[in-house]
Amino acid sequence: MKAYQRTLKYKWSGLTNWMAKRATGPFRTQRRLLAQTQWYDAKALAEFQWRRFKATLDHAYETVPFYGRLWAEHGLRPDQIQGPADVRRLPVVTKPDVRDGGDDMISRAFDKRHLASARTGGSTGSPLILYRDRRSIGYEHAFVRRQWEWAGLQLTDRSAIFMSKVVADPDQKGGKLYQYVPFMRELIFSTYHLSKETAIDYARTIQRFGVKAVVGYPSALSFLARACLDAGYDLPLRAALTTSELITPKMRETITEAFGCPVFDFYGSAERVCYIHMCDKGSYHIVPDYGYTELIPVDASDPSRCRVVSTGLWNRAMPLIRYDMGDVVVRSDRTCECGRHFPVVEGIDGREGDVIRTPSGRQLGVTLMIQLLYVICGTHNIVESQMIQDALDHLTIEYVPTDGFTDQDRSDFGGLIGQYLPSELKFDLKQVQQCNRTSSGKLRPLVSQLD
Repeated sequence: MKAYQRTLKYKWSGLTNWMAKRATGPFRTQRRLLAQTQWYDAKALAEFQWRRFKATLDHAYETVPFYGRLWAEHGLRPDQIQGPADVRRLPVVTKPDVRDGGDDMISRAFDKRHLASARTGGSTGSPLILYRDRRSIGYEHAFVRRQWEWAGLQLTDRSAIFMSKVVADPDQKGGKLYQYVPFMRELIFSTYHLSKETAIDYARTIQRFGVKAVVGYPSALSFLARACLDAGYDLPLRAALTTSELITPKMRETITEAFGCPVFDFYGSAERVCYIHMCDKGSYHIVPDYGYTELIPVDASDPSRCRVVSTGLWNRAMPLIRYDMGDVVVRSDRTCECGRHFPVVEGIDGREGDVIRTPSGRQLGVTLMIQLLYVICGTHNIVESQMIQDALDHLTIEYVPTDGFTDQDRSDFGGLIGQYLPSELKFDLKQVQQCNRTSSGKLRPLVSQLD
C-alpha cells in the first residue's frame, strides 16, 4: 500500500472510530455512570451486576436461537435463575460452540448487516467471528477510558500504540514507520519494524508529538524501554499500559525505569465478556460492572488457579453467557487499598508465548504474530493453526482445515502471510490433523524451536 494511501486510510478510520466510540453512541452517559459504579459498595455493586446479568439472560432467551435450544435441552428457563447460586445450572459455552452456532448466535432483534464484526486473535489458537451492536462500541470505550483515568490520563492526552496495526510495508527500511490519527490522538507505530536500529527514532517521535502514555504488548514496550536505557535516552511518560501478553517482573522493571512511570497491565478479549484492570495500587481487579465473571478451579488440588468463565453485560447483538475464556487466573481473597469493591486476582496465567526472532535481530511477540496469522491473514476455513520457528530464517505454519477449505483458501492464506512477513523470514504451510498441544492440553499458537 502506498504511503499516502495508508495515511488517508488511518485518517478516515480515525474519524470513523471517533464517531463510533465517542460521538454518536452512549459513551458520555456510560462514562458518567462508570465514574459512579466504581465506588459502589459491595452490595450496590452486586445488585447492579445482577440486574444487568438478568436482563442479558432474558434478552438472549427471547431473541437468540442458540440459547433457546441449548437451555431447552437442559430443561432451563431464565425465570429459574433467581440468584448467583443458580447461575451454574446454565451450561458453559465454549469457542467451538460459538463457531458451530453460526448466525444462530446473533440476536434476532438486530439486522446482521448493520452490526460491527471482529475476529479473535487470542491465545487459544483458533479464530472466531464475533458481532457487536453499535451501542456496545460506545459502552466498551467508556470502560477503556476509565482504566486510562486510573492511570492518570485524560481524553486530550496523546498516546503511542505498539500493537498489531500495519502502518508500513514489512520490508521497508527506515522512513516513516508510524501514522498519527488526530481524531483519536493516537500515534500508531509499526511493531513489525521495532528493532535496535529503529527504537530511538521511535522514542524521538514519541517525544516530538508530546505523547503522555505508551500502550501495547509488554514485549514491544520493554524492548523500546531497554533500547532507551542502553542509549541513555530520556523519555519521561505519565503511564505505560500493557496488554495481551504475560508481563514479567523484569519487563515491568525495565519499562518503569526507562519511562519513569507506573505500568498498568490489563486483560481483555475480542469476546468482550471479561475485563481485568490494574489499579494505581498495583492490584489486578476483575471489573464487575463489565461482565459477570466466575472463577472455577482448574484442579481441586490447587483451588487458587481458576478458569475464567464470564458473561458479557453490554453487547446485545451476540451475547455470550457463561463463556469459557480458555485462560487461567490466580484467585485472591484480599481487598485492595484503592477503595474499590472490585474482586482481586493475583495474576493472569496462560498468556505467555514464545518470541519469533529474525536474522536481523528483530523480535516479534506472540500476540503480534497471532494478529498477523488470524486477524490480518485469517480465513474462515481454518479450525486452528500453529506457527513454529524451526530455524532463524524459517517458519512452518501448521494448520487444520475445515471440510470447506479450498486450494484458493490456501493460496490466499499463504499470499497474505508472505505479503506481511519480513522477507528475511521464509515459511512453509503444512496441513495437519491436529496442532501439537502442551502436556496440559493447551494449544500454543507460537512455538520456537531455536536454542
